[in-house]
Amino acid sequence: MAMKMTHISKTLLSIVCTLWGMSACSDDYNKYDDCPACNYYPVAVGNSTGTPVHAIGVEMDPHFFSQNITRNDGSKAEDWENIVVQRVKKMKVQQFRIMMQPQWWEPSNDNNDPNVADMSKFTFDSEEMQSVYKVLDMAQENNIGVTLVVWGAITNIDLLSGINNGQKHFLCDARSYNVNPGWIAGIDNYEEFAENFSTMVKYLIEEKHYTCINQITPFNEPDSHIAGYGRIMWQGDFETMGWQDTYAPMVKALDAKFKADGIRSKVHFNLSDNTDGTPGYIAACVSAFTNDEADLYNSHVYKFDYNIPNSTLVNWERQNIASAGGKRHFVGEFGFPGYGSARQYGIDTYTRGVQLIRVALNYLNAGACGVSYWSLIDQYYNRNASYSEMQQLGLWKYLKSAYTEDPDVYSKIKEDYEVRPQYYAYSLLTRFVRQGDEVYPLDLGDELIAGSAFLNTEGKWTYVLSNATDKDKMIQLENDKEGANGEYNVYKYMEGRLPEGDNLIESTETVNTQENNLKLKLSRSSIRVLVQK
Repeated sequence: MAMKMTHISKTLLSIVCTLWGMSACSDDYNKYDDCPACNYYPVAVGNSTGTPVHAIGVEMDPHFFSQNITRNDGSKAEDWENIVVQRVKKMKVQQFRIMMQPQWWEPSNDNNDPNVADMSKFTFDSEEMQSVYKVLDMAQENNIGVTLVVWGAITNIDLLSGINNGQKHFLCDARSYNVNPGWIAGIDNYEEFAENFSTMVKYLIEEKHYTCINQITPFNEPDSHIAGYGRIMWQGDFETMGWQDTYAPMVKALDAKFKADGIRSKVHFNLSDNTDGTPGYIAACVSAFTNDEADLYNSHVYKFDYNIPNSTLVNWERQNIASAGGKRHFVGEFGFPGYGSARQYGIDTYTRGVQLIRVALNYLNAGACGVSYWSLIDQYYNRNASYSEMQQLGLWKYLKSAYTEDPDVYSKIKEDYEVRPQYYAYSLLTRFVRQGDEVYPLDLGDELIAGSAFLNTEGKWTYVLSNATDKDKMIQLENDKEGANGEYNVYKYMEGRLPEGDNLIESTETVNTQENNLKLKLSRSSIRVLVQK
């Protein structure tokens, strides 16, 4: 009787699908997406990129305690433990990119000998460094790797201690005394900069015993160009602009100092860190380096809008990889076009989550060793900053009261630290695409549908699919590789079906392979993740 009823159900489903098309083949009809009369698009799992995943990460700049709680606007120390730490744990974030500023630990030059650090002059107990330790503690406790990024020399010191406030940091280059470059300047005393950076890293690793620190990056976006001042750090521009290189000489001094201090083998140099506006910066670095100063390179990208084709994203990343001289390339920051430095269009929309995953998959499919989203949380980077300066690109918001100056945003917020839809979407990547995974690009026959298969170090498969179109697509995943058969948990990012609060998306069902194939409906504007048991 049961077999007969099953046959009748499948027959009825076939009739419905035939009469009404694929839209009838929804989860409401059959949670296993089995529609015999539907045309399935074959998607074969081919070759891997050959570049295992290093990390799926986020920007987590260390300002919560030093610049947000000190605003006295209602944020509390317990919010860090109850909100930030707990969410990071659930998300299983793999890498933090952390801003560092030289004045936090060396507001004044310790002495005039860059080869001998006077530790009594370093302020590793400053309130700003205490805020850094909170982020590093979270990373250490959750097995999260850390990239420390010294952003440059500050042109207007503003420390909680008041030391040298209003002054330029001693590392600011000579140019900055003639032309104001903004809040950050380049450096021209490479040895003093190397001492500053190396002493800090050595202290954190050897005195504070942080084993989570695995990468360093000198200068955030050194190719940034300021009118009248030029690039923050010049590289490869002599023929066009008449300026000698400053970035490569700085890196060489840094490499030598890290070796002299016995810590070079403890961290990777993640270099370039260029914007998407200077595509030749990595190549200029590669041509200038002679001693394997770079362990890997990274670039930032915000120029592509939501509907950019897959092929454009893939080609952009392949050009980065081709210019990296055989080194790995990491997408060190990514997002979408914005207005100002702290806002992006569509930040609160459901569809942004779909596009975020589609973009990330394309970079991985092109051969990137990982991606890092800017940024984890909404926060102020300066305790005296105005509302317009608050970074609002986070996976979740700040206190509701902080948004009162924007009535349209404020009226829609239900609670403090409210998550955005992209929190649920990006968490699918951080949870299920892990370090060491081999990446197998999938061709889904549409420039706005992306997919990847991931083979983890234990031989288990994961499929991540993102459909940014307004049409459902029936697909048949074909994987004849060893170990691909089996049962898969299914996770869905679908509009109107997101979890409550900061709960993560849970598996709604399981599917089984049949003769190396998996059939499913990839709903319009949705993400589907299948994780092998």
